[in-house]
Amino acid sequence: MKIQFTEAQRALRDELRAYFSQMMTPELRAECERDMGEGGGPLWREALARMGRDGWIGLGWPEEYGGRSLSPLEQFVFVEEVMRAGYPFPFLTTESVGPTLAEHGNDWIREHIVPAILAGELLVSIGYSEPAAGTDLAALQTTAVRDGDDWIINGQKMWTSLAHFCDYTWLAVRTDPDAPKKHKGITMFLVPNSDPGWSCTPVHTLGGVRTNATFYDNIRVGDDHRVGEVNGGWKLITSQLNRERLSLINFGPISELFNRVVQWARETTLPGGAAVASQPWVQANFARCRTLIECMKLIVYKQSWAMTEGTLGMADASAAKVYGSEGFIEVYRYLGEVVGQAGLLRSDSAGADALAGKIERLYRTSSIITFGGGTNEIQRDIISAAGLWMPRASR
Repeated sequence: MKIQFTEAQRALRDELRAYFSQMMTPELRAECERDMGEGGGPLWREALARMGRDGWIGLGWPEEYGGRSLSPLEQFVFVEEVMRAGYPFPFLTTESVGPTLAEHGNDWIREHIVPAILAGELLVSIGYSEPAAGTDLAALQTTAVRDGDDWIINGQKMWTSLAHFCDYTWLAVRTDPDAPKKHKGITMFLVPNSDPGWSCTPVHTLGGVRTNATFYDNIRVGDDHRVGEVNGGWKLITSQLNRERLSLINFGPISELFNRVVQWARETTLPGGAAVASQPWVQANFARCRTLIECMKLIVYKQSWAMTEGTLGMADASAAKVYGSEGFIEVYRYLGEVVGQAGLLRSDSAGADALAGKIERLYRTSSIITFGGGTNEIQRDIISAAGLWMPRASR
């Protein structure tokens, strides 16, 4: 079987690479590196709005929302290329929450929120985990209480990444504390981060990447901020998480990094005059990296095709997330071995090498993805139960 892009898809990829080559100025690259690959700076926002104006963000979205009505595969090609170029694209907004809002949102959300997302003017963070509800998300305690035509929201969320520069939070709350099963009493809301009752405290991780604890103090929102049915939020959560798990595994940046290290190894000589790349163990490391990346590529392309066909399954999304997130760690480790001791220095250390410093940072931060979108231990349970029909694990 020969798996390859169509001529039109290859032309799209080439057009995107030329576009991002021009967009990614040295100033924008420096800002993105300064922000630990998270985005949020002024140049980053300008670039996002530009992509929105040029119609790229909604490549695979329906025309009724301002998209181009291409398939999920073309949409993934866009996200792959923008991140390969070094731009930290807000895929949680555009690729996971945004499509869920378009599918389940009311008229106000579809007319105002979704078009703003595709215009690159609005960002959404995700409010799921709490101090006492992480893996057991259905145990969440943040509440929304009906007050006439409005809802009053109170509670706290943990690990609300990117919330400090997002406009809204996609928030899971409890609306029925007496539901016979705890996941039955959850409703989804879109809460404005500009509300006086919303606040945010930074949490700095081992890798230096910032996440947040967010607080909701008597926030009043209208019923138009509710997404989906009252007490019907669980199915929206699982739908969004399937998309998020797939979105987390973008092999564009790691492919570009791999190519750079291979070039470095070919051009850098050992004391005896031979190239670093001439060593058998280095070649073996590169072979392992290339195999992992190519497998990621096939898995993601298959799941993008499944989305086109409307057959993306929970177990398949979890399998992609487990393989990709753990594959990232392995690739960074193999590449770190190749660059040697320089890969132990942070990029801001005296005498640090920029390429090796980037590998060090990525290796230090890559474990985050193993629990983002649901821990890999739980993903394995999902693969076992939903994919292989084995008995559910007792916890």
